[in-house]
Amino acid sequence: MRLINRWAAVSAMWTVAVLGAVGATSAAAQTFVTTEQMKVAPGHDAAYLDLEKVWKPVHEARVKAGLALGWYLYRVASPTGSSADHNYVTVAIYPNYAAMENPYPQDLVQKVIAGKDMDAFNTKTLAARDYVRSETWQTEGFTPEPAAKPAPFLRVEYMRVPGGGDAAYAEIEKQWRKIHDVRIKDGIMATWGLYSRILPGGSDYPYNYATVSGYTHFKDMNGLDFAGLVQKAGLGNATELGDRTAKARDLVKAEDWVLVDYVQAQ
Repeated sequence: MRLINRWAAVSAMWTVAVLGAVGATSAAAQTFVTTEQMKVAPGHDAAYLDLEKVWKPVHEARVKAGLALGWYLYRVASPTGSSADHNYVTVAIYPNYAAMENPYPQDLVQKVIAGKDMDAFNTKTLAARDYVRSETWQTEGFTPEPAAKPAPFLRVEYMRVPGGGDAAYAEIEKQWRKIHDVRIKDGIMATWGLYSRILPGGSDYPYNYATVSGYTHFKDMNGLDFAGLVQKAGLGNATELGDRTAKARDLVKAEDWVLVDYVQAQ
């Protein structure tokens, strides 16, 4: 959801990852993801979701025009509570970096929402939620092949990899991908993706990578038989892999998201 100022789209870039529906091919490594984190006040969820329904035709038009590959709305299931700084996330996937320069062309937005009082619409948008932050990510890897529908449940894990440690971390994720492939083959996991943060830039940001695991069933998000999966994936010693993983990155935080609505290319 974007705030429109007199027919002009205000460009903003999002946060973390996604999302089970685009990209396991080599082209996936060139896709970019923006996330926008929203904080909706208690008791105002219905008003916010109604507003996102008004925005949905804009996202449909963008995807139809080839400006974006998909748009997704998630409710944050964990963490929750008054201390959580966001409880909804919108995600947009773009085919290349250039597509993010003008993601909401004036003529397209004007055509879709023609006839609306834009000042009133802006006021309603601002009142519906607090726009917390945005991040931009590049897809580094994705499995399996693109799905017809996005996974209804996501676990998003944010990693901090130390300076100079990218190669070691990439090697660790290659090993973990074999585990994810086993889980996907067994029907436990639906999708998995690895993303590197592009924006905001700077070393003071708390994380620089994210992994996103998609699940068809909520129950499958719990109960990882790590040792058994390491053996099944042919990766040798589970303790050794665990130690190498801990040294390669710090797991800063994890969030669970539930899919609310989406638009994606067919």
